[in-house]
Amino acid sequence: MRTKTLILSGVVAALTSASVMAQVYSLNAVGYINVSVPNGFSIIADQLYANGQGVAQFLSGMPTNINNTPGLLDTQLLDGAHNGVTFFKLSGSGYAIVTANQSGWTAAGANKATQISLNPGEGIYVYNPFATNITLTFVGTVAQGATLTNTMSAGFNMVSSIVPQSGAVDSVLGLTPVKGDTAFLLTSSGFAIYSWSGTGWVTAGSATPGSVPTPAVGQGFFYYANIATGATEVWTRSFTITN
Repeated sequence: MRTKTLILSGVVAALTSASVMAQVYSLNAVGYINVSVPNGFSIIADQLYANGQGVAQFLSGMPTNINNTPGLLDTQLLDGAHNGVTFFKLSGSGYAIVTANQSGWTAAGANKATQISLNPGEGIYVYNPFATNITLTFVGTVAQGATLTNTMSAGFNMVSSIVPQSGAVDSVLGLTPVKGDTAFLLTSSGFAIYSWSGTGWVTAGSATPGSVPTPAVGQGFFYYANIATGATEVWTRSFTITN
């Protein structure tokens, strides 16, 4: 997955990585994220609030969501040219699944739902059946505040950074891992796996030995929270845009 971000107004520093460039310009932190999705499966994220910070937004508008507004990707995918693009939202022990077609969205899965949320902090599987990349564009505002929180349950979660910023998940993006926590970042060669030993990250899968989990802007990933059943683990970030 390759991602390019341009924040049209609000952030006054440049955020860069090997595959991502974020440029920021003025006060309102309004902008867009272009997420390039290759053939096959990717895990992506929408790291902008489209309708105001903290307001739930939905990937699909089928038939209407609780805000009675179109889904985030209705106009981009329900055009007849993207039939078969499918999203898988982890929900409990299964997935809620929606597939784009010319007449609308088709719902399926063990946790069948007509509304699938896609908010900053969440991740979602997307399947691109086409040989060429497709680009998904998300428009909205950057979350700000002293305590932006992403609450994870025991076991597997599909998450992303709340803020559209690339960097080491702990030292840059603010996650404080618990011993035994494991991050699974999907790459073109399989999952890069990073387990927290209590003092550092132990790598496996397609991860480069000695590296740390570094999600790109617009990238989601699996995170296994090694905590007691019924407990929660909180990923807290402080982020404020200044002139």
